[in-house]
Amino acid sequence: MALNPDSNDSQLTYFPQPALERIAKMNLFDTKCAAHQMLEIIANKWTVLIVYALTQGKKRYGQLKQQIVGVSPKMLIQNLRNLERYGLVEREVHLSVPLRVEYSLTPLGASLVEPLAILGEWAYRHITSHYLPKNVHTNTELCIFFTFFPFLSNIFSKSVVEQ
Repeated sequence: MALNPDSNDSQLTYFPQPALERIAKMNLFDTKCAAHQMLEIIANKWTVLIVYALTQGKKRYGQLKQQIVGVSPKMLIQNLRNLERYGLVEREVHLSVPLRVEYSLTPLGASLVEPLAILGEWAYRHITSHYLPKNVHTNTELCIFFTFFPFLSNIFSKSVVEQ
């Protein structure tokens, strides 16, 4: 289920039809459906960034807060708790003074990395400078845009970013 980033071909190297057929048999559009609830968690913009940050290893709350620019303390804690509740993130408390808490991906959370990377590759292939959001006008807004999609920053020329 991988994409070849060096290929100019915009076609996926896997076929989504079997997954789409399984999804059609679920009640995915029902908010009470467990699959719907899980999708709600993993489709969250902060989840993608938290998972990406935790692929680099265990992190403390302060490290995550510093790395994930723009996330409020409330949203970071809320998302970490949700990810822990759904078994994607493990919270490890070290009894020391001061108390030390570290977050890491569980095996289930690590299994989410590949699909997120594939989504990133898709974005890399299909989003060019003329696909930037129409309301992105300032360097600050571009910086925020690239914070959410860091894998895109290297495909834009410096002249596009400076506009």
